[in-house]
Amino acid sequence: MSGCRDVRSAGALRSLVAGLVVAIAAVVQAAGGSAPSVIAAQPDAGWVVEGEPGCDRVALIFNVGSGYEPATAILDTLAEEGAPATFFVMGWWAEQNPALLQRLFAGGFVVGSHGYLPPELTIRDDGDVAADVAAADAAIAAAGGRAADPWFTPFAGASDERVRALVASQGYTNVGWKVQSADWDPDATAESVYDNVMRGIYDGGIVELHLDASTSVSSTAEALPWIIRDLEASGYRLVTVPEMAGPCPSRLRPRPEPAAGYLP
Repeated sequence: MSGCRDVRSAGALRSLVAGLVVAIAAVVQAAGGSAPSVIAAQPDAGWVVEGEPGCDRVALIFNVGSGYEPATAILDTLAEEGAPATFFVMGWWAEQNPALLQRLFAGGFVVGSHGYLPPELTIRDDGDVAADVAAADAAIAAAGGRAADPWFTPFAGASDERVRALVASQGYTNVGWKVQSADWDPDATAESVYDNVMRGIYDGGIVELHLDASTSVSSTAEALPWIIRDLEASGYRLVTVPEMAGPCPSRLRPRPEPAAGYLP
């Protein structure tokens, strides 16, 4: 990872990430597609992008490492609503925000890895991918006082079978999503984030949000209480990604014994 430490300042990272997001969006839009989640929604073995249907579960995930002001009101809302969530933290961000990382751990959230630095892992060679994952491991453990949970989301949602195999070889389960809030968009508003989530939600959906995108403070943080309350009012149960990756709890219950005299 030589050379990475030269670009870890928040200002440099903001510029780098903003340029990458704009470039990605432009390429995808020119192809007639939408948002980075197009890549993240391609499932294969070992690639968790949704849960088993029939459970009425929804998982909120927050990717962390865009480099803008963290929307700490998101953490307040999750605590006030008693809502579980899963955070995926970049290694450079962990090093610069140890107190906030420790708050995530102390809050009982699942905290996985989002890699160490941009750019997309899919355009990097095997050795660089492995080094990036290892650097994130070390940074999160040093800043947070404990290792990351064994769940991983790729920067910009960019993944393929090669990258997933490399990530899995280091002990992580790869995670994607199919419900895009688009809160990474500089034009995002609380209303647009809410509408994107509620229009796209389904039983088993994983919803991607950001703790520190350019508008997280004014869009994601403000929309989150509406999203949580309306999801629950619609009959959904909020769960973590590890819970979503498992079977429905109701299907794990033992079959009751038949009543006396009953012949099945």
